[in-house]
Amino acid sequence: MQDNAVQKRRNSFLVRVILLTVGSVALLIAALGLVIPGLPTTPFVLIAAACYIRSSERLYRWLVTNRFFGPVIETWRKERGLTLRTKLMTFVLVWCMLGGTALFLVENVIIQMILIGLAVIKTFVLIRLRTVVG
Repeated sequence: MQDNAVQKRRNSFLVRVILLTVGSVALLIAALGLVIPGLPTTPFVLIAAACYIRSSERLYRWLVTNRFFGPVIETWRKERGLTLRTKLMTFVLVWCMLGGTALFLVENVIIQMILIGLAVIKTFVLIRLRTVVG
């Protein structure tokens, strides 16, 4: 499957620059999602991979071999889902970060409700995603 996608790379310089820019911004947002509670990581990693595979074979190779992002891309590419381990780690991090912030750091009830609401939405999204063996 990778060979077909690599063959579809765009030759136009402008298209490559646009894809590289979009992919790099998506990867930056994904990296921020590792440390900012509530910001999703996986969709942005997948966007970056899709942009890189069409614009830069070297960056795509780097991304899929990256120890943080590579396994998620490979699992999604092969199985169209996330492993139970990835889901559990995400679930724990979301509730520790958002729930902990809401309970211990924020005094405003509205902000607490927003943070808990975000955690609930993220949990719902995780549950709905396909769980694969891995």
